[in-house]
Amino acid sequence: MTHSAAHEGIVIRGHGKSFIVRCHNKNISCEIRGKLKHKTHSTTPVAVGDDVIISFNPDGTGMIEDIEERRSMFFRAAKGIEAKKQIIAANLDQLAIISSVKSPPLKTGLIDRFLVASKAGGLQPLIIINKIDLGKTEFLLIVERAYQSLGFPVCLVSAQTGEGCEKLQELLKDHKSIFAGHSGVGKSALLNRLIPGLDLKTGEVSSYSNRGIHTTSLVELFALSHGGFVIDSPGLKVLGLWQVERNEVAEHYPEFEKYISQCRFTGCIHVSEPDCAVKEAVANGTIPQFRYENYVAIFNSISLTPDYSLREKK
Repeated sequence: MTHSAAHEGIVIRGHGKSFIVRCHNKNISCEIRGKLKHKTHSTTPVAVGDDVIISFNPDGTGMIEDIEERRSMFFRAAKGIEAKKQIIAANLDQLAIISSVKSPPLKTGLIDRFLVASKAGGLQPLIIINKIDLGKTEFLLIVERAYQSLGFPVCLVSAQTGEGCEKLQELLKDHKSIFAGHSGVGKSALLNRLIPGLDLKTGEVSSYSNRGIHTTSLVELFALSHGGFVIDSPGLKVLGLWQVERNEVAEHYPEFEKYISQCRFTGCIHVSEPDCAVKEAVANGTIPQFRYENYVAIFNSISLTPDYSLREKK
């Protein structure tokens, strides 16, 4: 191969400013050409999963010259720079949202944020709840039924015992998925179970804070032996939603849809307005309480849309 020629590859690992690109069946250590850093509205000009064009240096390392158009993305608002997005991975088709029954506790608020992010990035969501060996609580079964009734696939698993992992393999087969969730929910342990011999480092949950300890600091793509690929990502404490307006949040709650027309006010935001059919549905148990509470939390976390108005229906 000539050093000056352009070669196609895929980014399989990213850590800071360093990347590994799979090209001609070899892993090439690459850096980014400076011009690419100024061509994006993202804090991450290159992401794992990107199809890229590279050139070779005389020492066998590479330089990422260009990025092909992305088909899909998993991203969030950049930490401390809300006007920019941080692209965690690209060209996926499935967002595997990992949570756990206990240690750390099941947090449906983060699951709902991931569901919003999956739609924004053009990804199909898959909800995976790990550590069922610690006990299947009543709340877990309520959560499972609620998401399944909305058409979201839910898989209950134990990385420790292997329970549910066969079903999970089928749900991941022939997909390009990213594992995302809180630290400590068992993303790396699940990958070790799914890919024998992988031996990723796994971490304990702090007994002081009941939160996971970060063990994954890089983003990396792995091939599954039964078909498909999975990207492992660092645990997220928060998931800032990028360019989602307050008045758009309800669109991500399909169970609200049939009640919105019955609300007293046009533009009802289902938080403090009187005669709100959505809140009535929550009160009578038709809409799960936890889903509504998550909606309000996400709504309140987003700054007010300037043109927001409320009008009583005639």
